[in-house]
Amino acid sequence: DSEPKQEREQDENGNGSTQSTFSYEQLKAKSENPVTGIDFKRREAYLSDEEFQAVFGMEKEAFYKLPKWKQDMLKKKVDLF
Repeated sequence: DSEPKQEREQDENGNGSTQSTFSYEQLKAKSENPVTGIDFKRREAYLSDEEFQAVFGMEKEAFYKLPKWKQDMLKKKVDLF
């Protein structure tokens, strides 16, 4: 099932935006059923909040406050780079 789930998230201005989410298995760099048509440099952004927490052990907000090199290191560790 590669149909995206629609999830409402707040953007930086507090406006609701619709973001497609995909499973971690589909987003992994070595996925057997990869997602197409996404920004592959930001695979993690397509995880649901719950799955993001499970994969990275932190919320998206905390992750994006980290330095870029640390984000990249964490993404490599979980095969999302």
